[in-house]
Amino acid sequence: MNALILMTRIPIAGQTKTRLMEIMSGDECAELHMAFLKDLFNTFKELEELDIYLTYTPKNSLDTIENIIPEFIKTFPQRGEDLGSKMYNAIKDILSLDYEKVILIGSDIPHIKTEDILHSFEILEEKDIVLGPSYDGGYYLIGMKKPNENIFHISKKWGGKSVLESTIDMANNQRLTVGLAAKYMDIDTKEDLFAFMDKYEGNKEKIALNTVEFIKEWGMRVGQGQIDRTNKRIY
Repeated sequence: MNALILMTRIPIAGQTKTRLMEIMSGDECAELHMAFLKDLFNTFKELEELDIYLTYTPKNSLDTIENIIPEFIKTFPQRGEDLGSKMYNAIKDILSLDYEKVILIGSDIPHIKTEDILHSFEILEEKDIVLGPSYDGGYYLIGMKKPNENIFHISKKWGGKSVLESTIDMANNQRLTVGLAAKYMDIDTKEDLFAFMDKYEGNKEKIALNTVEFIKEWGMRVGQGQIDRTNKRIY
């Protein structure tokens, strides 16, 4: 049996999606993040062959989202001093439950497809590590069959450019094989937000419906529908 871990911050106003507070209020950022989670939970309903976990921070804040978490998802709080240690601890703890493969993803990819998640597990049939590249130079997904703490000890700042490259270098130094999953765009900045809408506003595939709907409503509310995507602003 294999396991999937969703790593997320609880959507609390002023504590999540803070880079988007340039154009959104703290409450709106929390609402957007909540939409991300709803879309991911809907996607997870199609992954019956996996055990699914949610690891969250801050501790003792799960009640904020308990009403939207499906019953098949098990939850546990994050532990560790930084993002790398939190990811490692989550993967190590779940692997210790006798799973063959464990993959961890972030919550900023509400548009991820089930087939791309499943393909990531297939990559682990041949590779020691799987990484899902993001367009900002980092990664949104990491998976392994054996816990490896060194993979998370990189010199680059988490969330910065070249994190993916540094992680691959670390794996190569340890003679670990690495496979790459599908590339996705995190939604962290206003540029990401507009790029996401440019791609999914028509949404013929019915992807990330909650996220698309929230952004549309937000755009109408704050800009009377006047969104200048070329200059990445609302007026």
